Amino acid sequence: MAKSLALITGASRGIGNSLACAFAEDGFNIVAVARDGEKLEQLAEKLKREHGTKVIPITVDLTDNIATATQIEAVLSKEKQLDVLIHCAGIFRFGTGDLSVADFELMLRTNAIAAHNITKISLHYLRQAKKAHIFAVASIAGMEPFAPVGGYAASKHALVGYARSIARQEILNGIRTTVICPDVVNTEMASGSGMTPEQMIKSEDIVRAARFAMSLSDAATLETITIGCRPVHGSIRHQLLSLIHISEPTR
Repeated sequence: MAKSLALITGASRGIGNSLACAFAEDGFNIVAVARDGEKLEQLAEKLKREHGTKVIPITVDLTDNIATATQIEAVLSKEKQLDVLIHCAGIFRFGTGDLSVADFELMLRTNAIAAHNITKISLHYLRQAKKAHIFAVASIAGMEPFAPVGGYAASKHALVGYARSIARQEILNGIRTTVICPDVVNTEMASGSGMTPEQMIKSEDIVRAARFAMSLSDAATLETITIGCRPVHGSIRHQLLSLIHISEPTR
């Protein structure tokens, strides 16, 4: 019996890497998409060695819509299947009113527009799958405003709104869609949060959420999952997040 196929963006590190490893463990072959080709090759070797997984690496900058579409379409047309699509690539820039237009545009292109570009290519194959699922790994900032990170929040609000709309559009085509909105996750992206690893959500928590959504019966849908951090030193998480300043994103 042929293995199912999952396409995961941002697979070279962080949450995307953890999801790639988990889906390989669950018996999927992987199309791993990221900018860092060396890390993708390392992932491919690891998953082949540990699980016998076929990993198809695609090294591309997701803001290049034409290159992304060309490479993904070439892979999917050859594989002739896609069962799970996971949008996990994302970038962060600090700022709201003082955020540069260039940084704001880059976040929108990476965090939201790229997801549409890839979804548009993938829908044909997902609609033919026996049990298809789309995941969008967004952020708590996609559900509520945070004063210091307005541009990032806007890009994640856009992703949440887009993915939830895809959920309503594609449910009758047999595709379930789940948006996962975590608080601060223990990845390189959170290196400037001031939180200890014990205070942050783990990538494995995102994996558990995805697996839970996949485990539901065909009659059930789970459109949005929000995962918050426990309060730290008596302050609620959005007060803590207002202090975050992260210079270079990696998730």
